[in-house]
Amino acid sequence: MERNKKKSLVNQIFSWSINYILNKDNNKEEIKPVPDKFFSVDEYLNSFVPLVLEETRTELFSSLNSLNKAPLFYIRSVEATGIKPPSRASNKVNISAVMHVVQGNSTEYKPKRGDLIALTKAKRPRRVDDLNPLIIAYVFSVEDDELHFTVHSSKTISIDERYSFRSDANLSLIKSVLQANNADTEQPVSSMNFGNDVLDIMRSSNLNSSQESAILACLETRQIHDKTSSVKLIWGPPGTGKTKTVATLLFALLNQGCKTVVCAPTNTAVVGVATRLLALVKESSSLEDSTYGLGDIVLVGNRVRMGIDDRGNDDLLNVFLDHRISILRELFSPLTRWERSLESVIDVLENTVSKTGAIELLVVDEAAQLKECESVAALQLEGLRHAVLIGDELQLPAMVQSEVCEKAKFGRSLFERLVLIGHKKHLLNVQYRMHPSISRFPNMEFYDGKISDADIVKDKNYQKRFLQGNMFGSFSFINVGLGKEEFGDGHSPKNMVEVAVVSEILSTLFKVSHETKTKMSVGVISPYKGQIKAIQERLGNKYSSVSDNLFTLNIRSVDGFQGGEEDIIIISTVRSNGNGNIGFLSNRQRANVALTRARHCLWVLGNERTLVLSGSIWTKLVRDSKIRGCFYDAADEKNLRDAMNNALPKVDMSDVYSSFGSLSIRRERINAR
Repeated sequence: MERNKKKSLVNQIFSWSINYILNKDNNKEEIKPVPDKFFSVDEYLNSFVPLVLEETRTELFSSLNSLNKAPLFYIRSVEATGIKPPSRASNKVNISAVMHVVQGNSTEYKPKRGDLIALTKAKRPRRVDDLNPLIIAYVFSVEDDELHFTVHSSKTISIDERYSFRSDANLSLIKSVLQANNADTEQPVSSMNFGNDVLDIMRSSNLNSSQESAILACLETRQIHDKTSSVKLIWGPPGTGKTKTVATLLFALLNQGCKTVVCAPTNTAVVGVATRLLALVKESSSLEDSTYGLGDIVLVGNRVRMGIDDRGNDDLLNVFLDHRISILRELFSPLTRWERSLESVIDVLENTVSKTGAIELLVVDEAAQLKECESVAALQLEGLRHAVLIGDELQLPAMVQSEVCEKAKFGRSLFERLVLIGHKKHLLNVQYRMHPSISRFPNMEFYDGKISDADIVKDKNYQKRFLQGNMFGSFSFINVGLGKEEFGDGHSPKNMVEVAVVSEILSTLFKVSHETKTKMSVGVISPYKGQIKAIQERLGNKYSSVSDNLFTLNIRSVDGFQGGEEDIIIISTVRSNGNGNIGFLSNRQRANVALTRARHCLWVLGNERTLVLSGSIWTKLVRDSKIRGCFYDAADEKNLRDAMNNALPKVDMSDVYSSFGSLSIRRERINAR
């Protein structure tokens, strides 16, 4: 085989055997840390190839290890579709087929485009050996009934070639991100350089100066750098109106007739931007006189995960591409009357994009959550000249399963690398979410005090007291000194004493909410899945069955809460030991996300001694809470004290005594009673 012949990711995976997947050392020699700067496009693109392959191999390895828990399906029928998969090496056998599957166990599985499935003759595979010889299939498309789907599949072949990337795609933007762009300096931008339409948009959106400056800089890029490529960065710390800024930018670009693609790492983020943009379009007073409308916006993504059918938003449904296609399919059905069909087709076409010209600008929302290699795919769109990346590298990056890939900086985003090498970024510097008592610590710790509190959060009416007592003010650190960390399945720790405290606080909040008819949205956050599971099991369906929307509860890991916000946030830090060992709780980006989700109240639960000894950001938080008079002992509140005492018999107290000094703890418990 030709050594440098281009080989797609799917083809690489199709060539793997089970032994290859199980061997952790396959790509070891090929993997090198991702550099900060690059000297050629080939060097840039090729640096990611072995990392992508190793991360994929790690995910497959993880799946094979849990084979006995995997959903099982029986193939009822297979038929050739006649669709030719992308060209591959001559020694590979490829089959395109529609699979009619019958669920083989009680685990619900809905195939999605991009899924990898294993085909085997074994009736109920329980061991990895049952998959020999391994055949992997790639889900190419799924029909509405989710029982018929098209796959590309291949038998195993050997792999003996060097990795190399060759592409005929647009590389102009790729070249602009190889090294620092020294010409990209932040200069004051005047709104007077643009037309009245843009000025009207700015005024109607009620932007602050930093939001306005960021948008105008992006718009100016199109005018000044018409024949060159450029990448702009907008830095959006928590609560600074990032989505509003993105939507207003898109509205202005739409007004100027700029063909723009918007992408994000999650369906939720895409829907958030689309919803805000549609609202701006509908509210625009100049809509009647303009040449654009809802038909100029097309939404693409996973229909279920986007909740298109659950939101009760006809505008969102009308711009969803699959919905438009289904309408056209129905209109051209032989059963549809010709006269009515013609009128409907004209209506659909008048409200649908039918305009020529290449994509000019790319906007990537939540860009700091994307692996750089994922951004590279979007940067190669044909005709693309400019890109705007919006994000915050001080929040959580993309998840990476492979340890060797993590060490090689595979999870680093393009946004973060560009900042690292000196690329300028436009800071959104006013936050509208957090009460000043909540924003104070993260602002100083992560953003060097550059973020101002908006007038709305400084207003006295923004401070809310949901529970009585100073312990439950706008910000509190609540010391749960009697807890014990336990490691269960999956080696994710839990702390049942903290679980009891969380449960008691939630019970009180729920009671107050219904007695006083006060609307509350509450979030419980923990870095550990073991703790999240323990809290969920303790609560059961107690709050999920409430249907009056007066009290809502959201329990998630830190990673699952990025981008979210609630009135009240309770953080359970879990770790409780005598040596200050807190594991990945010490991750600063994870801490930043957790500490910036609350609007009115943030209550942090943790073991003071463990966190102080950790020498981490949590050490600073505990000390800061003491200086500010926001440090409290859970044992000083009767209901919390009783809840902890009831939870203590369920854990082995011998370890607690040896770690923290049995005499002082026994005395504290006796005195508390």
